Amino acid sequence: MRILMVEKTRVGGVHVHVSSVAKELRKLGHEVNIITRVEDLGFSSFVDSYSAMKKFFAKKAQQYDIIHAHDWSIVYPAIRAGVGNLVATFHGLPTTFIAKYFQDTAIRALGSRAVVISPRMLITYPSATYVPNGIDPNIFLPNRPGKQDEVLVLGVAQKYYRREITRVATDLGFRVHTAEGIPYSRMPEFYNSVDVFVSIPPRTTGFNMVWLEAMACEVPYIIGMNVGIGEILPIYKVNGIKELKTLLTTIKEGNLPPLKGSRKWVIENGFTWAEHARQIVRIYSEVVEL
Repeated sequence: MRILMVEKTRVGGVHVHVSSVAKELRKLGHEVNIITRVEDLGFSSFVDSYSAMKKFFAKKAQQYDIIHAHDWSIVYPAIRAGVGNLVATFHGLPTTFIAKYFQDTAIRALGSRAVVISPRMLITYPSATYVPNGIDPNIFLPNRPGKQDEVLVLGVAQKYYRREITRVATDLGFRVHTAEGIPYSRMPEFYNSVDVFVSIPPRTTGFNMVWLEAMACEVPYIIGMNVGIGEILPIYKVNGIKELKTLLTTIKEGNLPPLKGSRKWVIENGFTWAEHARQIVRIYSEVVEL
């Protein structure tokens, strides 16, 4: 199949998703092109791109077997252009009234051709198809160096509550490493350098891949929340910063066992980009047969 993927921009977790899935689809023999609304088409916002995006999609729909859009601001003009071979992935719950209106409208229009990436999103959008994100287990590998001293190293990869997490951890005597400025290609090194990994994202988070990446690298202690995919992951969880202090104290005192079998769990439960791509192809095939 000839597939055109359209995303907003080449930064962040959505771009990791798009590029990773495209890579796996190519391995399966499909032709995949990726363009962005911002860098390639030159549109900075939904408002100033709407009319031109409709024309763009009407033309491209004739040139590809599948148009796969990411984010409601990309999906909505494609729907309004009458694109019949449209599939769309939604990467989180909307955070504003406007986003909710357009995302809800798009998912209602697409039905099972709308892809959501977490069980919580599926509860919100039961007509959609649930296909979880994944990781590349050939990239995120455990490679932990020997422990040089007794100080526990705590890692923070995201901006969410970074200052608060750092303050709590430092006060307890942890050495804090952040992933700020580290290219994505070197993130496996980051995970393998820490004893404890903490991610406390917003409750509107769609997935939060960093937990899976840390699990694949077998970080001994991974701390998250019951949001996104965190609801079903076998990691340690808190409800916020206040509970984090108590949990980190327990770890520091040696009263909490390290996680075991995290990497095996990720792979056995199909949280890989290869499995994601296989499930997406099933959706594509149904669309092409219509």
